[in-house]
Amino acid sequence: MPTTAKRAERADAQRNRRKVLETADRLFGEGGTAVSLGEIAAAAGVGAGTVYRHFPTKDALLATVLDERLRALGEYGAAMVRHPDPETAFFSYLGFLADQALANRAICEALAGRNDWMEPAKAAGSCVIDSPLAVLLGRVQESGRVRGDLDLEDVRALLSCCVGMAGATGSPGRARRLVEVVWDGLRVQRNPGERNETRPVMASSNETAVTEGACPVCGTPIAPAGTGRPAKYCSPACRQKAFRDKRKGA
Repeated sequence: MPTTAKRAERADAQRNRRKVLETADRLFGEGGTAVSLGEIAAAAGVGAGTVYRHFPTKDALLATVLDERLRALGEYGAAMVRHPDPETAFFSYLGFLADQALANRAICEALAGRNDWMEPAKAAGSCVIDSPLAVLLGRVQESGRVRGDLDLEDVRALLSCCVGMAGATGSPGRARRLVEVVWDGLRVQRNPGERNETRPVMASSNETAVTEGACPVCGTPIAPAGTGRPAKYCSPACRQKAFRDKRKGA
């Protein structure tokens, strides 16, 4: 076969593969993972043999769709880390992640079932959203625009609720509106009692001073935070206790 014909054949194969992937992504998002390869082939306008040539099983096709999703999440996160405005970057990334969950519930459930959006290509199995989200959260808290009593696990827990929220409301539009309400609750101006202090505070009403670098609740030395931002408390338990005490005294 002439070289030109081989190149045209390869180009056609690549176009068909991309068409199958885009169609599978849409159908999995709309109808869940029960969608068959035959349905995907028909919607993509290709023969079943074309689908099987690229993806011998539905699991192989779904895994590829999920990896494409993870790549998009990682690329958007990296772009937001480069964004100059901490508040815009943080809430834009949250909005992007929430939209993915609300518009593609089945795919997000499959990602969660694959061990909480872990990227299998990474030997360490790190979560693809953790690194950019930790950086963005640290930056926006340092800017004083987001509550200082939140950590990465808190934000991820809120994100995981988006999938359930879409099912509970039965309406993506309503779910998006409720998600916006949740995000507003993270902002300092919505919670005037919250301050993003980085200096030590008093441990209790007896006004016992806390030494620099020690937890203001129990006095335990605080290890440096992974994001480089000084931690306020030694553990989530102490952070929650301080938050409850602050609310009681408000």
